[in-house]
Amino acid sequence: MTTAIKSIAALTTTILLGACASTFEATHDSDPAQDFSNYQTFAWISKNPMKIGSTSIAPNPLLEPRIMSSLERALNAKGYRFAKQPNSADFVVAFTVGSREEIRVDSYPSMAGGYHGRWGGGYYGYGTETTVRQYTKGVLAVDIFDVRERRPVWHGVATKKISEDDRENMQVTIDAAVAAIMAGFPPQ
Repeated sequence: MTTAIKSIAALTTTILLGACASTFEATHDSDPAQDFSNYQTFAWISKNPMKIGSTSIAPNPLLEPRIMSSLERALNAKGYRFAKQPNSADFVVAFTVGSREEIRVDSYPSMAGGYHGRWGGGYYGYGTETTVRQYTKGVLAVDIFDVRERRPVWHGVATKKISEDDRENMQVTIDAAVAAIMAGFPPQ
């Protein structure tokens, strides 16, 4: 493949992932006293860094390696190198997944009208229409701990209403969540 075609393919992928990432609501928090400029290497906090948060359904066990891979790619793209041993890394990473069923109720005014039957005339008035929607809200949280000081220094969370398309294209969804979260790391 020529360099121009590779560049166009990379740009297209970035734009598509960026469009997906915009559907996630991401928040970030960090220790303002922490100096992130010295970080060069990372590792997983443990062999299985995924924790299960509040959830209404059992999470897919295949999520862990997919999220780990996506986080590794994101951190490598930021210039951090993976260290096999947590004690030799500058920081370690853990993440939590969760979901819950939520209900959204919307009420709004509406015009109502009808006919009273044989002796009455038509009537018109105002009423209220209510719609109820049930959906799944997915959550991915990433936590970063300073190895030397053995304490948390950064936290990022992405949330989104999970659609059937998200379930069918799980890796794209994971990559978009990770991109939204890691956009805030390191803090500026």
